Amino acid sequence: MDAKTENPPQAGFFTIVSAVFWSFLGIRRRQDYESDAASISLKQVVVAGIIGGIIFVVGVVVLVKVILANIGTTA
Repeated sequence: MDAKTENPPQAGFFTIVSAVFWSFLGIRRRQDYESDAASISLKQVVVAGIIGGIIFVVGVVVLVKVILANIGTTA
């Protein structure tokens, strides 16, 4: 079988999540980036990025609401 026609192995869920997480932080080793680029499709990255962004925004909103709710209370 020719190497060009061979499909690369598809990345698993946790591989995609970890790639998007580390990309959000801006910390990626070159070797990890190259292996992810070979196994993760653009569609998977876009969907995971949108979901990750939504989770991040909702997390920040919830954190701010919790902090603002507890400003007036004393420990």
